[in-house]
Order: sequence, then structure tokens, then C-alpha cells
Amino acid sequence: MRRNQLQLNPRQTGLSLIELMIAMVVGLILIAGVLSIFISSRQSYSINGAVAQIQENGRFALDFIRKDTRMAGYMGCAKSSANVTNDLNPPANTSLAYDFTIGITGFEFTGTAPGNTYTITSENPSPVTGTGNWAPTLDSSLQNLVIPGTDVLVLRNSIGGADPVYITSDPAPPAANFSISIAGGVQPGQIMVISNCVDTLIMQATNVTGGGTLVVHNTGSTTPGNFTNVISSNFEGAQISTPVSVVYYIGKAVDGSPALFEATTDTTKVNGFNSQELVPGVENMQVLYGVDTTGSQVPSQYVTATNVADWSTVVSVRVALLMRSDMGAVPLPAAAPQYQLEDTTIKAPLDTRLRQVFTATIGIRNSLP
Repeated sequence: MRRNQLQLNPRQTGLSLIELMIAMVVGLILIAGVLSIFISSRQSYSINGAVAQIQENGRFALDFIRKDTRMAGYMGCAKSSANVTNDLNPPANTSLAYDFTIGITGFEFTGTAPGNTYTITSENPSPVTGTGNWAPTLDSSLQNLVIPGTDVLVLRNSIGGADPVYITSDPAPPAANFSISIAGGVQPGQIMVISNCVDTLIMQATNVTGGGTLVVHNTGSTTPGNFTNVISSNFEGAQISTPVSVVYYIGKAVDGSPALFEATTDTTKVNGFNSQELVPGVENMQVLYGVDTTGSQVPSQYVTATNVADWSTVVSVRVALLMRSDMGAVPLPAAAPQYQLEDTTIKAPLDTRLRQVFTATIGIRNSLP
């Protein structure tokens, strides 16, 4: 049998060192290329995820604030500042939670007015223990809730249920009780705003009897309670709604990071508010108020809360939010980045988080033409 002429050269024993080195270099080049593509793809994925997260959270946060700001001062068919009688017990009727005669107020953190620079000293700052860092002085009901460097926005309006509730009897002065159109439309202890488009009454239902159709308006032990049982106007046919104070502030979330919080009126709470986290990743909030100084119902200038002389002249609000991603997404910068929030410079911590500023100018419908 003839030998296979295609067999290997019997004298060949392996690869030379040069051949082996060339093969290793080629392999390393291929691996480096694959790693480069992988790292680039992963970084792009992280950035795109962070951008999507920031934009989603930013839109949610502004939508929450926009909805309540537009309704600020709405008290049925009357404005909150027009002929309002607040029957709630003093001093509760002038407190932040229950003073429904002012549609909008706010608190400005000292040193964050336009033209100033504020440095965020920690990625997860803790709330300020005192109240003197804000002007006007932050209400005690918000103590230990708000992180430093951020403004606080307070909005008040009234909300109705799915089915409107009306007064059917004639609560002529000085009648204390009145009938309503829907059984169960008012619950015992519920705070109500009643308006006939001329006069507005704010009171608390002491009790509801008559199968849920007779509202008892009396003094008593309810919280905050009424200081009188006199109804000063004829409200037959007037609609009943529920007044609420809504406070937007930046607080510390459960995971320790900054977030947008909402505090709403709650008579079961000691401070009159129930606070809940709304949107994560909100690092800072700056608010300016459009004040009408000419009576034209158009903002003449935008000022901080410190410079608002009469809150009834506020016709619009500018809100700026600094949003951040929940994890690193960009290379570490050489210096701490700075952002402009309504002409206030906010210097963020030196980290790899992605950040973006969201702004909105919101008109108050009850104050516009």
C-alpha cells in the first residue's frame, strides 16, 4: 500500500515562539475589540436608562405640582380670599393645615434666591431640624421633614366627590344644622367648604344623623372643631366640597435619597398633615411667584416667597426641579457640576449620577382673566 502523500511532515513538532506570539497578539486585539464594544454598549444602556428615568420622574413631579397649582384658591364657585368665614377653632383656623382663606403660600430657603449659589454638601442630605433657615419661618408642622437648600410650596383648594352634594334645607341664620342631597355625602368629622358664590363658609361636621342626610354643625370635641355653631348666610342650594392644603417639599425617602413629598390635610394627624413620598430622585426645588402689581391679572414680576407682600396678588408660579438618576451613569467629572434653577446656581455633589433641570410656569386659574 502506498503511503498517504498528504500526511504531515514527520519532522514538524509544533509552533515556533514567533508564531505563538503572533497568535496571542491577534487574539488580544480581538478580545480588546469585543470588550470595547461591550463596555460602550453597557455605558450607552446605562445612560439611556438614566435619561429615561429622569425624564419620567421629572414629568410626574411637574404634573403633580401643576395640577394643584392651577387649582390654588378654588373654593367652589368663590375664591378663597372672597368673603370667607372660617368657623374652625383658633388657632387651628390660622395654621398651615387649616387656613383655607389663602390659596397659595410658600417658604424660601435662605441663600437660594436668584443670583445666589447653593452647594449640596451630601448625596443624601438629612432634613433640617430647625425652622429658621426659611423665610418666612418654616411652619412647625413641617419641622424635621424638609432637606436644606430647597423651597416649599403650599397650595389650597377644594375637591368634590364623584357625585356633587348640595344643601337642600334652608340653614338661615342662626340655624346650626342642615340637610344634604345625598345620604352619606358628608361624613362625621369632615371639614367642608360651602359657597353660594357670594359668601363662603368653612366648618367641620360635628355629626351626621337622619340616615346620613342631616349635618350637625356644633361646637364640640372634634379636631380641629368649630368655635361657633352659627351659620351666617343662607346657603340653600350651595354645593359642599372638601378643602385641602397641599404642601410640596423635598424630603428624605425611605432609602435615604431625596424625593418629592406631598403633605395633605389630615385631621387624624397631630400636625394636621399626612405626608407621603411622590417621586424619587428630586434633588432640589426652587420656586418663584408671579405677582400682579398693576391689577391686570398678569404677573408684573417673579419674586421669592420672602418678597411676596400680599399672597392674593400671586397669579402664577415658576417651579424648577433638579432631577438625578438613582445610580452612576456618566464618567466622574473633574469638578462638581452646576445647574441653573430659576437663576439660582445649584452646585451638585461630585459623583457619576446623571442630572437634568425641569422647569414649568403655571398659571393659577382662579387669578387669571
